[in-house]
Amino acid sequence: MSCSGAIGRRYARTDEVAIPYGVCVDFDSLKEPHTATLRERDSMLQVRMPVDEIPSVVRSLALDKMSWNDVVAKYPKFEQQETTK
Repeated sequence: MSCSGAIGRRYARTDEVAIPYGVCVDFDSLKEPHTATLRERDSMLQVRMPVDEIPSVVRSLALDKMSWNDVVAKYPKFEQQETTK
């Protein structure tokens, strides 16, 4: 079983219960500077951002002070993990 398959199933479960955003801490998160991915349920797009910015971004999204398009414009799109096991 690959990591991508396992995380894909977890995303599918959270999508079913309508969780709008998901944070994924992966092997790349361990490297300096510490980053993680933020995924939006409806578009299924992910961006990578500094770990310390995630709480404020999610709060801004939840309070409609920021749109997902604002997030995608500000942070790099996440394509695939750089570090391999």
